[in-house]
Amino acid sequence: MSWTLETPGGESLDVNAWNWRPTLELLERSGLLDADTTEMLGYNIAVELTGEQAQRIATFLDTYLATAPAEGRVLLGGSIVTEPDTYEFYRDDLGRNYSATVAWLTRFRDFCRTATDGFTAY
Repeated sequence: MSWTLETPGGESLDVNAWNWRPTLELLERSGLLDADTTEMLGYNIAVELTGEQAQRIATFLDTYLATAPAEGRVLLGGSIVTEPDTYEFYRDDLGRNYSATVAWLTRFRDFCRTATDGFTAY
């Protein structure tokens, strides 16, 4: 399962569920998105975020990424690990299956920074 984020100007960014789910959890925990918006962004339906929301996300990620290790991954529960993903499926601990890499969060931050008119996730 994957999502496409697209600005009104046609710039797009694709993301898979493994990176998107922990990203949404991070944004909800930070207070940038409410639970309803986070839930809607987790479905493959068109959800629009404003330019102001995109800029707030970019600013938050600037601060967040400043302290994250370059090889880090943010797990679904919010903890950061540095060991490489083995891509093993953990049936007993699904939170370990999902991780937003620092590389992904950096690309998402850069996308949000340029999304001054907002973007649609679908």
